[in-house]
Amino acid sequence: MKIHRVVTMLGATTTTGKLASDMYDLNNKTYYSEAEGRDIPISHMDFQHMVRAFVKLCDQENMLDRSKHMGTTKDLVAKIEGLQEDFQAQERIIDGLRSQIETLRGLLKEKEELLDKEIVSKNNWREAYYDDCSTRGSRYIFTEIPNNEYGKKLTRGMKVYLNDESYTMRVRGQHIKPELRGTGATYWGQSIEESTHLRVYIDKKKGA
Repeated sequence: MKIHRVVTMLGATTTTGKLASDMYDLNNKTYYSEAEGRDIPISHMDFQHMVRAFVKLCDQENMLDRSKHMGTTKDLVAKIEGLQEDFQAQERIIDGLRSQIETLRGLLKEKEELLDKEIVSKNNWREAYYDDCSTRGSRYIFTEIPNNEYGKKLTRGMKVYLNDESYTMRVRGQHIKPELRGTGATYWGQSIEESTHLRVYIDKKKGA
């Protein structure tokens, strides 16, 4: 049964005796028939043919929707894979940075150990230098030399044969004469003439 007859029959069953006006314009609407290879008016389509065409269009739309959905899913999968690759690249960079940090920590530890050794070495050298240069007890070299002709000749002979390029020699008085005790002669330091004995100081010159 053709569609235009179906419309006429259905219209007769209504209280107004007709259907909506666009149902009577189906003669101006066409549908491409693959079987006939041409456009035919919808009103001249067989009812069963129209139902099958409608079902076919619905199936095509569903397939199109699924295709779009699949396309969207593929895009989403591609984005996820891209993010995973970026994440893996970032992890490789982080691993490289961690390795560099560990290397720097090792170098820093070596530097600290070398610095500690250098500090210990400097302290040892300082102590050795102090032990070598410091004097235990009094600084004078000779003491209790009688302040007489013998003692004076002895100190003069020392000065003659002294290595004066490297050392200096000082002769100072020792022990105040008994007759000068209590007179205040030692207030500013006694002279050789006021002493009964002599002391000899030998000092190393700076830079020698």
